[in-house]
Amino acid sequence: MKIAIISILIIGIGAILIASKLKSEPIKNKSESKINSKITGMEFVETIDSLGYFKYADRENIEKLKTSHLKSFDPEGSWGGIWDDETNLPLDFRYYFCDGEYVFEQDGFTGMLEEMDSTFKKIGFKISIENHFEEWDSENDWLNHRIKINGTDYVIFKDFKGYGWGEAVQRLAEILNAEFEKQNIDEKIYLISGGNDGSLIFLNNSLYQYFYKTFTDPQWKPLEVKEWAKVMGVKEMKLK
Repeated sequence: MKIAIISILIIGIGAILIASKLKSEPIKNKSESKINSKITGMEFVETIDSLGYFKYADRENIEKLKTSHLKSFDPEGSWGGIWDDETNLPLDFRYYFCDGEYVFEQDGFTGMLEEMDSTFKKIGFKISIENHFEEWDSENDWLNHRIKINGTDYVIFKDFKGYGWGEAVQRLAEILNAEFEKQNIDEKIYLISGGNDGSLIFLNNSLYQYFYKTFTDPQWKPLEVKEWAKVMGVKEMKLK
């Protein structure tokens, strides 16, 4: 009987100690992550506004876009955006859906260029596609894909085997950023996530630095192409 009582006492004391320890150690959850970011939705909207985020948007859409950011802001990787119901194009002329499967498939690369044409006009980027070659070689089971933009020949895929969802998006961003630099465009394309959930965003350097500092999850924040490829596991291709 004494042994049973002693055992109960030991178990009880152990439970009290464990409960006390759990009470003294804060649980690091998602809500605490938001608090630690020290940036509110309002501060985020005011800062990106001051850095020119909304300057391409039509005036009548700016307040709606700001409200969308306020409602969606989460430092783990969520901010606002509104897309046209018919065209699915962004009203901020920055934040595009970029489905890797679509970009990789036939005519997807040039289709994505066409989708971004309105943003090209907004940022003052002139583009001329003079030659486009895309061919699947069924005998060798590989893809060859190249394009000539503004007089420069670019290889997208050379004797490529497999599914190049990530590689197609990578080349899209690399080629356009190279062309932007030639024309002294102060915007660049940054990539977010991948696969069917991928997107891209046009940002100047100040906006990019602020987004990069604000959002914490590398899977869901804008990244420069090289870092994005590393995070998403996209291997460098041999293009020569």
